[in-house]
Amino acid sequence: MSAAIEHVGFATDDPAALTAHPEQLVALPKENYGDGFQSARLARFDDGALLDLITWSSAAVAERAAEETPTDPRARGSLSRIGAVHETRHAQVPHTA
Repeated sequence: MSAAIEHVGFATDDPAALTAHPEQLVALPKENYGDGFQSARLARFDDGALLDLITWSSAAVAERAAEETPTDPRARGSLSRIGAVHETRHAQVPHTA
């Protein structure tokens, strides 16, 4: 099984609040998915749009997390800071350098 990337494009009214405590953004996936959660990067475009790139150990873990996280009561704090989600996609990672 190869790793998978989850790409989520979204908006927020308050990027400073969203990024004030980055450790909180990754605490839940680390706790829920252990080694299945590999990394996360949050990027902000010049127009204010945000892009979250999460690396998972497999597509199955990525899909499970995408399904379970929105209904997890412990995710309410970080998810409440996310506005409109423009796109969510998963992709297999055939090569890493």
